[in-house]
Amino acid sequence: MGEEWEPEAILKAKASQLKGEFFDYIEKNIDKTDTNIPVFYGHVVATLDNSLPALSEDSYNKFIDAITIKVLETSKKSNDIPFIEKLFDHALRNKRGKKGKAIYDIILGMRMITNGRFSDAIDHLKKYRNVDAIICPAIAYCYYVISTQQMKSNEPDPDGPPNEMALAAREQMMELSRLNPPVNRLKDHEMIEDPRITKIFWFMLNRAIEWFPNERNFLIIGCEKATKDGNPDVKGELLAIAIERFYNDMQFLREMYWLKLEKRDAGGVAGVVKQMTQQFPDEIEPVYYGLKLAVITGRAETYSRFRKLAVSKNFPANILLLLDFAFELMRGKQYEALACLDEIKAKFGPHHYYVILLDYVAHDLPSEDEKKVKKAKKVLVDSLDHYCMKLLKIKTA
Repeated sequence: MGEEWEPEAILKAKASQLKGEFFDYIEKNIDKTDTNIPVFYGHVVATLDNSLPALSEDSYNKFIDAITIKVLETSKKSNDIPFIEKLFDHALRNKRGKKGKAIYDIILGMRMITNGRFSDAIDHLKKYRNVDAIICPAIAYCYYVISTQQMKSNEPDPDGPPNEMALAAREQMMELSRLNPPVNRLKDHEMIEDPRITKIFWFMLNRAIEWFPNERNFLIIGCEKATKDGNPDVKGELLAIAIERFYNDMQFLREMYWLKLEKRDAGGVAGVVKQMTQQFPDEIEPVYYGLKLAVITGRAETYSRFRKLAVSKNFPANILLLLDFAFELMRGKQYEALACLDEIKAKFGPHHYYVILLDYVAHDLPSEDEKKVKKAKKVLVDSLDHYCMKLLKIKTA
């Protein structure tokens, strides 16, 4: 009989469990693993072939990558460049199809930086500047450190122009802006980002923001990095700079709006909406954000004011109906909300897919179960938000 078919998602889940078992083995047997790299990979490959023969090439190679990085991070030789080269060589030999050598080259280059081999790291990393946003700052840092070393030995005039290496550092940061490489691509590939390299990224990005105050792309890249790293405080600092320098830039205002909303800072959200309205009086986006804030906070005066603006800007009647319903429901006005729902049913049709959802949520919100009410409110606001923004063609952050 042939092998029983399994969905790729199930295979990935099994691979994740198996990966955890190998991680545990590596942590408990790292000395043995370090001294028997070929044997270790032979064991990994045999286990994969026996346990998960149908695993896709991509998932198989990501498994090898994850195991390899775990060995590197656990090993006492993690800063020994010859050992790293040997480890990566065996990993590549045991991968399938498209090997993904660039990932290992980049990690090796980053280790050269943490070992102080700055010139070698520059040569090793420069061909990978398009791969991930952390690479140009890493190269720039190498030039920056070499520059400071030269300055110490030459005792230059502190008020004089930057030396050649310092200029090269700035050029690399401008390359980051020009190339605009993906953010966290290496992390998306299940690569562990060395915290030392992360610090280098932020150090050089802050230098670039000082060196090139009119270059907005550094702030955009930084905000994206902070978002993907789950670092709202850093994102907030960057956005504060961005909005001060580019006060009429809708992208930054939009990012700040979503950040304040995420932090449940109603006053902050209101301030951003006010600034948006002042800078873009003819746009519908700030008006929608004002309505959404009023729905969340239940403030009747705010809702009334922004609803009048929405009418004057010819908001679709369907959206106003939905927002009226949400506003009444969120502040506990069940009778009024159901009256709005009846009008929605008449407008949309009682069997419209969205009406079915709203009807369900409307009857969940009056529950005495606080957790149930909280979940229902979140479902309502999130669903309405996506629906309305799509109809209004408003960009998400």
